[in-house]
Amino acid sequence: MFRFFKCRFTVNVPGPDDIEAEGAFLDQEYAFSHGGRSIAQVSRQWFSWSDTYGIEIADGEDDVLIITSAIVIAMACHDNKS
Repeated sequence: MFRFFKCRFTVNVPGPDDIEAEGAFLDQEYAFSHGGRSIAQVSRQWFSWSDTYGIEIADGEDDVLIITSAIVIAMACHDNKS
C-alpha cells in the first residue's frame, strides 16, 4: 500500500540527540536514526496470516529500545481492539 505522507516519532534518550523514527507508519515501513545516522529499519510483511515484522538493527545499538519503540509506534498507529 502506498501512502502520500510521512510521519515522525521522537524517542527521547539521554544525551544530545534523540532517536527519530520517520516513514510511512500506516504501512509500517520506516527507519530509526540517531544523530543523522540510520540505526534501524522496520518493515511489515503484508501477506501473512498474522502481523509479521522485520526489524534490522545496526550493530552496537540498543536492540531492546528499538524493538519496544517499534511496538509502541505500531500500537499508536493501529489502535484496534482485536
